Amino acid sequence: MPTPSLRPFRVKVTKAYRTLGERGLITHSSGNVSLRVGEAILITPTGIPYYFLRPAQIVVIDKEGGVRGFGRPSSEWRVHVAVLRARPEVRAVVHTHSPYATAVACSLPSLPVLHDEGRIFFGGEIPVAEHAPPGTWELAQRAVAALGKGRAILLSRHGVLTVGKTLDEAVFLAEKVEEAAQLFLLSRDWRGP
Repeated sequence: MPTPSLRPFRVKVTKAYRTLGERGLITHSSGNVSLRVGEAILITPTGIPYYFLRPAQIVVIDKEGGVRGFGRPSSEWRVHVAVLRARPEVRAVVHTHSPYATAVACSLPSLPVLHDEGRIFFGGEIPVAEHAPPGTWELAQRAVAALGKGRAILLSRHGVLTVGKTLDEAVFLAEKVEEAAQLFLLSRDWRGP
């Protein structure tokens, strides 16, 4: 049986990455996106800004991080691989450096989710994974532990990680994490006496 073309999935990953940039959740080449397609993992490459990225530049890796074909995967490929291994039902992983959520990840042990809509998606809080150096297996292990069966976490002093059955879901949740962080930080300014 012939292997299906990965081109349509490369297009989806590219569009998701561009969407993150257009919505202010990443800048230039910060953040990354992955999508599991069968045994392959399609992931954004390292160092290419979202506004220059083309589908042919999406890197294909296996569950061990080995590159199939060409390209250099995102420096955070270990987090993506670890999450996809730990959560078979997850197909998409999104990592952003959105400013409000990253600010919370730099200063609190969790993000309190104050608004009703956010609680539908995340419950009462979004955990912050223990700090570990970027791009390491240690960070990947801490991310998996903090995520558990959840849909989103913050990476201490680093950013946001969301998961979904689809790329659209993972991107949507990344937006909702940033919204929850904005509302939390704005509410601290309006507490009154």
